[in-house]
Amino acid sequence: MARVYGGGDRPLGEVSWVPDATFETEIDALVAAGTAVIGKLVTLTGSNNYEVTSGAAAAVPHGKIIDYRVSGSSYRLTVDMFTYVDQNGFFHAPTRIVNLPYDGTTALGDTVKIDDSDYVNIEDGGATGMGYIVAVDVPTTGRADFMV
Repeated sequence: MARVYGGGDRPLGEVSWVPDATFETEIDALVAAGTAVIGKLVTLTGSNNYEVTSGAAAAVPHGKIIDYRVSGSSYRLTVDMFTYVDQNGFFHAPTRIVNLPYDGTTALGDTVKIDDSDYVNIEDGGATGMGYIVAVDVPTTGRADFMV
């Protein structure tokens, strides 16, 4: 099972994702019925840190569950993440997650660019940015994890 991190650079194979409430209920039903959870396709929600949901019919899948475990009253999912759609609608193949300090109003799902006032922080990249913010304020306030 993937190790749980609170920020920091790491390859995608070591990332633990969490299901949204709807997907958690679906997983509960799968487990109760003895149906496989591993192999289910998922999409990023952009709603909470490291959150995925079940893929809707005809949606482009972002990844596939390759392992899972119960964590309290929820689940930790190891997902083989093979694509994501940035805030501008472009598809990318992710390679890693990088943790950097941010300025301004960086939000989940944003692309990023270098903050041109200090050249240390990142900020919302809008139409000219890259990547996908998967978590904000990890491990501390003012830092973000983005998938590139």
